[in-house]
Amino acid sequence: MLWRTLLPWLAAMWPMMAAGQPEITCLPQEKGAMELVALRPNFFTVSGPMGGFDPCERNVKFRVPKGVSKPPLMISVHGGGGINDVLMSDEAFSRYGMATLTFDAYAMQGLTGRNSLFWARSVTNEARQRMIYTTALAAYQWAIKRTDVDTSRIYLFGISNGATVVANLAGAVDPVHVKGVIAEGITPIGLGLPDEIKVPVQLVYGKLDNYGNPDPKGNRWTLSDDCRANIQFASVPAGSSQNCNRNTPGIRIPDAQEWTNAVLKRGGQIEVVYVDDMAHNAYFGPLTRSTATWGNGQTLGASLGATDTARAEFFKAMVAFIDRYK
Repeated sequence: MLWRTLLPWLAAMWPMMAAGQPEITCLPQEKGAMELVALRPNFFTVSGPMGGFDPCERNVKFRVPKGVSKPPLMISVHGGGGINDVLMSDEAFSRYGMATLTFDAYAMQGLTGRNSLFWARSVTNEARQRMIYTTALAAYQWAIKRTDVDTSRIYLFGISNGATVVANLAGAVDPVHVKGVIAEGITPIGLGLPDEIKVPVQLVYGKLDNYGNPDPKGNRWTLSDDCRANIQFASVPAGSSQNCNRNTPGIRIPDAQEWTNAVLKRGGQIEVVYVDDMAHNAYFGPLTRSTATWGNGQTLGASLGATDTARAEFFKAMVAFIDRYK
C-alpha cells in the first residue's frame, strides 16, 4: 500500500515538518545505478552510472536543532564501512548544538544489501571513494541552498575513506560556505590527496591506529602503497593521483605525513592531532587491537575504537577547531 511506502520518508521528514522547517524536495532522479565488478574472488571495484544526492533517500539523516535560528551545519562523511561509521559521531555533533547531515553513499549509488564488513574489506579504496566523493559533493551543493542552517558556517567531518574524501573537498569547496574540514584516519590511497586546500583542515589520528597497514606495528599516517592503487577521477581537485596512478606502477604513493608537509609549504592551513588510547574510528566503539585478512588476501592492521577518555579528548579537539574557525 502507498502509505507503507511513504512511512520511511515521513519518519525522516516529520521532525522538520513539525518544527516548521523549509520543505525538502525529493530528488529520486539523483540515485545512481552502479554495479559491483569482481577483480578477483571476494574483491571488487564498481562501474556504472553515478548518482548524486537525494535528501529523501531512506538512510539520509538531516537534523536541525529546535529553537535555534540558522545553526552551523556539520556534514559527516562515512568511511569504507558505510553510514554506520558516522552515526555516533553525528549524534555527538547534534548534542553539541549543530545541525547535522549524514547519508549512505553506497545506497545513494544504487548498491544495497551488503554489510559494513563487506564494504570495508572486499571493495577497493578507489571504488569506495568515488562513490562517497560524488555523493558528498552533491550533498554539500544541496546544503548550501538551505535556508534553515547558516550556510556560511558549514563543516565537514570524514573518517577513513571519508577522511580522504573531505580532504579532497577541502580543495573544491567555496570558503564562503565551508569554514573547516576534519579528517580522522586519512588514507592517501584511492583518489589521492589534493595539491592545494581552500579551507583549514584538521587531521586527527589515534596513536594506536594501524588500520590498513601491512605492518601491525605501523601506523595510519605513514600508510602507503604502489601508485597502481590510485586512480585519476575527473571531479576531484588536482593532486597526487595526477602523477601517481595506474600508469606509474613501481612508484610509492606519498603518505599522509608527506602530503601534509607539502600542503603546509604551499601555504595551506593544516593542523595535526594525535590522541592517546585511540585507534581507527574513535566512535566505532571500545578500543580493540587486532589484525584482519582483507578480500584481496592481505593481512593488515585492523585496530578500531577508543577508550571513553580518548573519545572525549578527540571530540574536545574537534570542538576547539570548530570554535577557532567560526
